[in-house]
Amino acid sequence: MVLKNESDYEKASERIDEIFGAKPGTPEKKELEELLKAVKAYEDDFIRMLRENDM
Repeated sequence: MVLKNESDYEKASERIDEIFGAKPGTPEKKELEELLKAVKAYEDDFIRMLRENDM
């Protein structure tokens, strides 16, 4: 899963809030893990972009 823009990021964050605390072994837990990875990657890319523009 790749978040391509701010809208994707916001939707993913909202969904994380909805399913946070999902029980292990459920489809929601797997979805939560994937969303968390995608959000982290998006945030890391955003921070990297800010640093590059700061130089």
